[in-house]
Amino acid sequence: MPKVKLTVEEKDIMSEIGNMCAGNASTALAQILGRRIELELPNVEIVNIARLPSHLKVHPEEPIIGIHMHIWGGAKGNALMIFPQKDSFLLIDLLIGPLQENPSSLTEIGISALKEVGNIVISSYLSALSAFTGISAFPSTVTLTSGAARSLVILAFSELDKSECDETILVEARFKEKKRALSGNFFIIFDAASIRIILKKAKGLIK
Repeated sequence: MPKVKLTVEEKDIMSEIGNMCAGNASTALAQILGRRIELELPNVEIVNIARLPSHLKVHPEEPIIGIHMHIWGGAKGNALMIFPQKDSFLLIDLLIGPLQENPSSLTEIGISALKEVGNIVISSYLSALSAFTGISAFPSTVTLTSGAARSLVILAFSELDKSECDETILVEARFKEKKRALSGNFFIIFDAASIRIILKKAKGLIK
């Protein structure tokens, strides 16, 4: 199968789908949390898979928290949400209140809270994708891992066949609260066959 190489028009379509789905994820999170935390997604772009670590906005060896899910159904791929460690503790603090003054490790309740955020955002994103294109897409069980930024990204997307596709959707996520701002990145990556299907459906809808 020939490698997928997105044209400028196709990149625009994929970015527009990304923006729409990201907006749905933001709304779902705000509703569930009573708008205590706002999720902004200021940037959606198509990037080269090999350059993913360079888009993390953290040092490649900086320890981060990763929330990972497989995508199944008519569209297949992976989703990964990552936070620098300090921001993951701030997010837990916003979600469930401070458990300790200087946290140095994740507690079980903290892990559950972060997983739930990942589940809400990623599931809402995929729900919007399905509603827009008619393509089924649903997430697997959430897994949470920690480690160096570069290693975590490589591990999460190691199953992707780069001989077929070297482009992915990158969604930058920012969690904001009145007094504090948190940063994080949200990656959605589809396999080559899924990208072809999504583009075909999307082009038919916008003609």
